[in-house]
Amino acid sequence: MRKIVVMIGSDSDLPQCEAGFNYLLEAEKKGMAKVVNVITNSIHRNTMDTIMNLNDLAGRSECCADVLIAGAGMANHLTGTADAYLRNYLKNDEIKVIGVAFKGKTGEDTLAAVLSIEKIPGTQVIFDRRDMVGSDGFLKACELAVIGNLPEIKIPEGKSWNRRSLERAIEKMKEIKKEKGVK
Repeated sequence: MRKIVVMIGSDSDLPQCEAGFNYLLEAEKKGMAKVVNVITNSIHRNTMDTIMNLNDLAGRSECCADVLIAGAGMANHLTGTADAYLRNYLKNDEIKVIGVAFKGKTGEDTLAAVLSIEKIPGTQVIFDRRDMVGSDGFLKACELAVIGNLPEIKIPEGKSWNRRSLERAIEKMKEIKKEKGVK
């Protein structure tokens, strides 16, 4: 039986969760899954709360999970941040992250949510733009969380970071431009 946490960016996303929530209720009644929590927190407005919740669901408290369904609309940074934090900081290869792009008021808003998940470099978020958008996408994510064959997670190698003076940054920029043949 999988333990599932749902994390969405805003209460305004809740109406798009109705069919998925009903599916999860039935799955719980049948003993197929346990929904540990449904969390609403904006990565943009509640950053530290989001990090605290990710620590909790990774087993640093009683709220551990096997699957995280992470959904948001527009600039959906919640999904990618959750995956990056679990993999790169917590070194967690157990929790599968399923992404959902919630529909926005405009097609552009919806596209932004889709691209915010699709274009994450090095992500292991489970997401398919054909199936994981809006109400139907949330339902599909819930079904996948309960009965889907989920991929193995691999902890990525770290990537170096740098703090440079302006002068050194300009030197590095010139090196890169030279390597790429850019003037």
